[in-house]
Amino acid sequence: MSVGLNKRVSADDETMRDTQLSDDAAEDLGSDFASNLIENVFITWIEPELLRRAMPVDRSSVWAAVVEHLPGGGQKITLNEEVQVTAKAKPTTGIERGTPLSAKNIDSLDRLIPMGVAPDNGWIIYVNVDGYGYLEFDLRYNKKRVGELLSLADDYISTVRASYETAPRPAIDNLFSAAELTVQAQMTSRTENTRVHGERSKWLAKNVNLGNVPADHKRILDRLKRERAAARYGDGSVTLSRAEVAEKIEAIAAMISFVRERTGGLMPRDSP
Repeated sequence: MSVGLNKRVSADDETMRDTQLSDDAAEDLGSDFASNLIENVFITWIEPELLRRAMPVDRSSVWAAVVEHLPGGGQKITLNEEVQVTAKAKPTTGIERGTPLSAKNIDSLDRLIPMGVAPDNGWIIYVNVDGYGYLEFDLRYNKKRVGELLSLADDYISTVRASYETAPRPAIDNLFSAAELTVQAQMTSRTENTRVHGERSKWLAKNVNLGNVPADHKRILDRLKRERAAARYGDGSVTLSRAEVAEKIEAIAAMISFVRERTGGLMPRDSP
């Protein structure tokens, strides 16, 4: 997400979701949000870093900053010349690679990305361009580990596709594992790891209620959970038909895609 002090709010800005406002009110709210966010970033991290370095606390002297948030806690802060930024232009703008960043073209950018940030770290980047302050942030953690979990979920799905016609019980058990891995991946992205099935269920229910996760994810996981004893231990009969198993395969594949996009989980080929 990026925000700027130029009194504009994008239509998909998270602050505007599920809120009906006039254009003027929406513009004011977005501007206030941007101003408050940049203010908080300076007060919380940048100004203390200036003090730590025995530098004058002069905001006008800061034209770039990156605050890395480490999964285990703590921050790493780089300022001005220490910051390396790559800017991704929207495909339709025609901006050529290597074009200097300016107030004339910054609104044509898709996003600003700090270079050299470890994939497991969250980050906030601030840049000042011709007097305008811009922020972009990605506070999703543990992208490499999340990618590993989702790749494992992909493997379970591949196994189920190849076997569910002849071995429905193991297929259902593997579907449950794949679905649960999507929850574990999201928790890992927020550094909320657990090895307890019940904690994953509680987390999923909470985030469905908050609107962070589609309700279908919980319904699918709950349905497979009811089948698990019969599927894994032969404790009774499974009630899912082969046709229903085939439907669950596609539904869970969609869950994996949703979580991969939401968490930024790295595919194995993208990992450093």
